[in-house]
Amino acid sequence: MNLSRHDAYMRRREARRAAEEAGEMPEPVYEESCGESAIEEIADEFALPLDPGMRADPEEALAVTPESQDVPEPEPEPEPEPEPEPEPEPEPEPEPEPASWETLRRVTLDRRHLMRNRLISATRENPAHVAFDVLRTRLVATLREKGWRRVAITSPTPDCGKSFVASNLAISLSRQSALRTILMDLDMRRPSLAQNFGIADPGSMERFLIGDVPMEDHFVRPQGNDMHIGTDLALGLNDQAESYAAELLQAPKTAEVLAELYARLNPDVVIFDMPPALFYDDVLGFRPQFDGVLLIIGGGHSKAKDVRDVEARFGAETPLLGVVMNRAEGENITNYGY
Repeated sequence: MNLSRHDAYMRRREARRAAEEAGEMPEPVYEESCGESAIEEIADEFALPLDPGMRADPEEALAVTPESQDVPEPEPEPEPEPEPEPEPEPEPEPEPEPASWETLRRVTLDRRHLMRNRLISATRENPAHVAFDVLRTRLVATLREKGWRRVAITSPTPDCGKSFVASNLAISLSRQSALRTILMDLDMRRPSLAQNFGIADPGSMERFLIGDVPMEDHFVRPQGNDMHIGTDLALGLNDQAESYAAELLQAPKTAEVLAELYARLNPDVVIFDMPPALFYDDVLGFRPQFDGVLLIIGGGHSKAKDVRDVEARFGAETPLLGVVMNRAEGENITNYGY
């Protein structure tokens, strides 16, 4: 740095300050710069790297102020690509329709045969049919209230008319609109329903229950008729006695076959004609397959003790839907406690 010039500058500054204190205002002195201003001189003292060649023109400096700079607009963010829509799951193929009632073999029922076998509900001419209609109405109401559909019909002892009641009740149920009924002869020690309905060659119930005979080949349904017996009545009959009936009714295969039967026919009411409750253990062994019991007692034949013995044998876990008295050898019935 040029010290003599600095000394001269400082002397002038002190002289100006002394003149100001004395009230005198000296004329300003303008000196040509030799290329370096006082600021640059001071900057040299503090080693600031101010190069005169780096000084910018004021107009150019204005042009680069932050306010006047052309700031490029930010590019718009790309729109997110839409997520691909999930492919719709393929609709499951519809399951094949189960075999309907139309697959069951049709049979013709003979009025005179039915009357000879005391199927009195087959005709309105016999006033006794009213008793079965009342029994039907009460039974259906109870089943619907409980959400049940499987009824075992039995008696304390033989010859109480249980098969007679089962047959007439099934016919009465068949007259109900949109009510599908199955009647099965499970008194395999002494089958009788095929004879009641006049069905020849009904086949073996035992072979059906073990799965040897398909439903379509064993069950039959009535043709249209002038007796107003409904066609939504499936009859599972039997013409062969089975000495091991209790074991057959308790077999797992029997439960499997019955479940398939219900799945295919979707019945509203299922009636099982069972053996006498005090003579065999068939009803007890079959207990998991029915919802309640309808007990038939013979007028002038059954004793009060018989009813108590049946109730004791069934126990509290077996619902007793009602006790029906069949009297005058099947020509009339009266229901009690239903």
